[in-house]
Amino acid sequence: MVKRQHFLAVLVALSAANMAFASVVGASQPVFRKLYSISHNGRVAIQNLYGNVTITAWDRNAVLVEAVKRSNDPKGFQDAHIVVEPTADSLSIRTQYAGTDTDHPTSVEYRITVPRGANLENIALTNGALTLTGLSGPIKASAVNGDIHAEKLGGQVELSTINGQVDADFERTSHGKTISLSSVNGPIRLSIPAGSSANLEAHNLSGGIATDVGRVARRGRGHHLMVKGGTGPQIHVQNVNGGISIHSNVLT
Repeated sequence: MVKRQHFLAVLVALSAANMAFASVVGASQPVFRKLYSISHNGRVAIQNLYGNVTITAWDRNAVLVEAVKRSNDPKGFQDAHIVVEPTADSLSIRTQYAGTDTDHPTSVEYRITVPRGANLENIALTNGALTLTGLSGPIKASAVNGDIHAEKLGGQVELSTINGQVDADFERTSHGKTISLSSVNGPIRLSIPAGSSANLEAHNLSGGIATDVGRVARRGRGHHLMVKGGTGPQIHVQNVNGGISIHSNVLT
């Protein structure tokens, strides 16, 4: 009887410990989720110091903002505030920090769904990767420490990072919608569709240029590629310490 009571006591203790652990784990990832109305080409600005950002297009005149906070210390959640400022034609999203623990900051991971033609005028990340999918509106995005991966794009684009790679895949291009890609420490890969008739210029200092269009030439310490395609978009690709890869079926 004593052994059975002892066994039951141990089970109760373990159950309590598991419940406590579950509550800590659940509390470590509070979720922010809100929907905001905006025009089909409304302006969206995002600033995030710590954490990845994923932006996906949909066919609705609204922006869905989802965010998850992550921290080793649940007390740190109070230091990271998700600030969303909507107007009739724009939406500003940013993470604002109130604490001073820069060694172990709370990170915020955003998943944002925007109208396909939204104007992403200012997307700025400091420590985190950026993913863009299915957007046809203008994009200006930068990162300091993080990769940028973009696919199924169709508008004017300016992507830049310092420590990371840039990977951009265009579903379509058009005259007047320039494309600019740059990195300091990391490779750049660009893919454009057949029929783009793009005017292309690429340059880097180290890492070389791999391409199936034009002819790569040496210029000083680096490599240079220039292709005059015609009436298509102007494309500029610049790197410092990293290779460049450009592929298209039209610029031959």
